[in-house]
Amino acid sequence: MSVKAVMGQCVMPKEMFFGTAWPHEQCIIGEDTLELVVSPLSQRNNAVQIHMAAMWNKEVLTFHDLNAGMKKENVKLYLQSLSERLCAIVEKYFMWPDDDVHNMTISFGSLTERKEDDDPLETNMRFVLMVKDILPIEDPTELDMIHKSLKGEFSNWLEEVISDVHQKKSVEELKKDPTVVLDVDLMKHEQEDLGLESTFAIFSLVFAGLGILWKDWFIFQVIAIVMGGYVAYRSYQKQRWVCMVLGLIASIVGIVFTGIAYGVLREQMKNVKLPN
Repeated sequence: MSVKAVMGQCVMPKEMFFGTAWPHEQCIIGEDTLELVVSPLSQRNNAVQIHMAAMWNKEVLTFHDLNAGMKKENVKLYLQSLSERLCAIVEKYFMWPDDDVHNMTISFGSLTERKEDDDPLETNMRFVLMVKDILPIEDPTELDMIHKSLKGEFSNWLEEVISDVHQKKSVEELKKDPTVVLDVDLMKHEQEDLGLESTFAIFSLVFAGLGILWKDWFIFQVIAIVMGGYVAYRSYQKQRWVCMVLGLIASIVGIVFTGIAYGVLREQMKNVKLPN
């Protein structure tokens, strides 16, 4: 089974556009605080509809609001990236009665029809996800997991839009970046771009390793504890479980070897006589 995203635009009522029917959850994304709207799955017959939006002060944000310096031609690439990520979640959790290629409709909602000459950066962070002809989903646990996965992937994507990481590196540079290779090859099951947390997780493990080799120095263990703790906390907020575990491991290793180094230093100081 495979899922293909069909992207387009839809005009929606004001109440739906501003998501007044669903709760707005404040989330820290990068250094910004946004209001995320990810509606519960609305099931009717054999179709499911989900509404997603990024807002602040009851206003729907645009690409320009999140990153005024983004290149206009990158907007389409980011929209395509979001559709691919949502497709991956749909393939993982949704079932169809037949094994074939199925369409998932992603509409970029607005209050009025957009014109061809409109600024791409003014595209709203307001999306409607529609999946048709699926088998019913009745398990509340599975529905909750789908909702959390969509929210996590949406927040990760928004963080990339804010930092515009794809603008800063070419495709060839990204292929050579070890953090990108780790994200793509070793952590595919997370189905999300781990972003800045993956880089900090790697460095915290490196410092933890240095703390094991040079435990008498203390500095490496301290860095591993602080950085690992930060990674674990931020990853927990964003539901990035792999990075959270790596950060916890680095912190624990740092704490353990700090204790070992302190014990060795204490024993050595017993034989040292200070001058009168």
